Amino acid sequence: MMSSPWLFAALLLAPPATASSGAPPAVVAPAVAPVATPKPDPELDAETVALRDELARGLAGLRVPGAPAPYRAEVRTVRAQLLSLDGSYGGVIVNVLDRQSAGAVEVRVGSPARDNTNFFGGDSGIAQLEVALDPAPRFAAKKLWLSLDNAFRGATKAWSIKQVVLKRLATGEPAPDFTPPAAPVQMHAELAPATIDRDGLASMVASLSARFSEHPGVDNGDVHVQILRTQETVVNTDGMVLQWARDRAVLAVVADTKAPDGMHLDHGYAIQLRGIPSADDELLAAGEKLVDQTLRELEEMAAAPMIEEDYDGPLLFAGDAAAQLLGATVATEAVGTPAPLGENGRMVDLEPAWQAKLGKQVMPNDIDLVDDPTLAGAFGSYQIDAEGVAARRLVLVDDGRLDALLMTRVPNAKVTGSNGRARMSPALESGATISNLTLTSKRRGSTLAQLERELLSRAQEDGYEFAYVIESLRDGAVLGPVPRESAAAYAGTGNLNLPLPARVFRIEPGGKRTLVRGALLAPASMRVLRRIRAVGNRARTVPMRVAVGAYGGFGADVGIDGALSQTVDAQVTTPDLLVDGLELLVERGEHEKPPTLQHPLRRKDKPPGNP
Repeated sequence: MMSSPWLFAALLLAPPATASSGAPPAVVAPAVAPVATPKPDPELDAETVALRDELARGLAGLRVPGAPAPYRAEVRTVRAQLLSLDGSYGGVIVNVLDRQSAGAVEVRVGSPARDNTNFFGGDSGIAQLEVALDPAPRFAAKKLWLSLDNAFRGATKAWSIKQVVLKRLATGEPAPDFTPPAAPVQMHAELAPATIDRDGLASMVASLSARFSEHPGVDNGDVHVQILRTQETVVNTDGMVLQWARDRAVLAVVADTKAPDGMHLDHGYAIQLRGIPSADDELLAAGEKLVDQTLRELEEMAAAPMIEEDYDGPLLFAGDAAAQLLGATVATEAVGTPAPLGENGRMVDLEPAWQAKLGKQVMPNDIDLVDDPTLAGAFGSYQIDAEGVAARRLVLVDDGRLDALLMTRVPNAKVTGSNGRARMSPALESGATISNLTLTSKRRGSTLAQLERELLSRAQEDGYEFAYVIESLRDGAVLGPVPRESAAAYAGTGNLNLPLPARVFRIEPGGKRTLVRGALLAPASMRVLRRIRAVGNRARTVPMRVAVGAYGGFGADVGIDGALSQTVDAQVTTPDLLVDGLELLVERGEHEKPPTLQHPLRRKDKPPGNP
């Protein structure tokens, strides 16, 4: 489970433009229209000024006969310092402190009413930008010129194909592709010098991973510490210059083993941190607790029986699982970005489910759902979003009715304005998602014991003498994709794929609880949130790192290598939730035989004192 320290390895952008592409640049010199000379800004550094000026020159000069002119251009850059530590069984196998940089350019041609975006296929006007590790104005201007040319070519191509599709389809007039900009915003942030205790943290990772030797039932495992320091900049031709300086960190434990029947199991937890952690006694104690919990629970999972049969009765999401359920559903299905246009029309299967439910009942009428990025001190708080729109408190669900969506400047058929939900990850991926999401209920909450009694009563009405409690869902932001092909569910009532349950207990009348494995949540629809039958009396706040956009949320399997670079900070606060309408399926598949050579820590003849 070695961790790659390369922050931008998964940055899915077009290859960088080069001067040897064969075709001449599309920048017309002299420009067709005069370029306005921007007013000097004493707060802007020389490189940012160079980027701003080159964007303005490109917007005025990018022209190809017979193709639409660009109306907007934007450049995003990030400079990062990344410490990546990976310890396993007392050894440090990765210890890299690295500086990296990357950039992306987006060009929109046509007009906000109809441009090259929201179209499935092609790069749609996005190109990679090479960025120097330290500010270099002349280098930045040259590379931006080349990238603008590349992005403009992609944008005009996508625009042309999109027009052909629109003319061929007998559909009504689609919503505009973009909304007018807000007032120009400038925000500056420098990454202050800081000291990272690399040696101390590496020693701590080694010490924590040495605890794996106390758990011979585990095949493999790692302790990761990652610290990501970034300065992110967004400059566009709307007059916006935004900069953020962020220090983010994670301490994660991941481990895997095989059950006696050969099923490959993995498990892991993470402590999500803001700021630069120190290798102090407090973090060491938290890490020891995390390691011991992860390994103990993985051994319990390996020894647990398989779930015996498919189950479509009520489920109780307790502990972290309730927040993770909302992070895997609301974070993506409440996004207001419309489905992209494809060759055969709007790709409605890709449209977030709640867009069609605006103004309708989506949860029980006693439940409210609020997203508030202005919540002081909360893990997902921010002041201005990635499009320069001020953050504000947003009531998503009021008395069970969907009153709002998570909007960026991309409108849909019902909502045209942004409410400040555009978030940008350090990998420069931008999209809408939650910030600090809170579920509250006007009904009186129940204790865990009361919830379990009601769970069993409702299950009995469905013909079951038992029921299931899910305590946690598998965190793909730490573990990545599930390492078993059989861990995919193809039956269910919807197209919403939920994370794999991590800790599932079968409970029976009389109080018997049995940990089980091999359970899958069948694909579902968002209608399940209308079937919240009871809530707990205590709320739990769970910080998490989520990928942005309609394909992100808690369920995104970015893995530990992308846990910081491909996510943004969020938190979910909710009581336990008793839910109807979900199905637990038995995972069915063949598994590999255990290794021929016995694990060295399980040898009965090993010499005293030797691992």
